[in-house]
Amino acid sequence: MLKHKKYLYVDSGKYLIKVRKLKNKDENSPDTYIVISKVVRKPRNAEIKKLDDLPIEVKDKIMKSL
Repeated sequence: MLKHKKYLYVDSGKYLIKVRKLKNKDENSPDTYIVISKVVRKPRNAEIKKLDDLPIEVKDKIMKSL
């Protein structure tokens, strides 16, 4: 169950990446997003964004953590 849009799923092309999104910080800041894990199946009611839609700093942080 998704609670209050705390989690965001990022589509990297091969798999989905579960990311925790902190609401108190700037959306373009890499500190706003914390990578949790890779996900194999697509969740029903989740917000899914493409990796290209995220800011460059955030994209780099996600790719380094994998």
